[in-house]
Amino acid sequence: KGLLNMTESTTTVFYTTADVARCLGCSLPTARNLFHRSDFPSIRVGKNYKVSKDAFEKWASEKRV
Repeated sequence: KGLLNMTESTTTVFYTTADVARCLGCSLPTARNLFHRSDFPSIRVGKNYKVSKDAFEKWASEKRV
């Protein structure tokens, strides 16, 4: 039925580099470097990089030691 009928549960939330830096407690340049790693699940939107909340949380949980 289109985008107008999307519910909160089906909406994908994306994090920016600033969001990732805040979540990880790292600097903005360090977060930016993550977005260029081959194992980081980022996407490019125009000149900006984003990562879905779900993909970021999965990636972070797999990187824990």
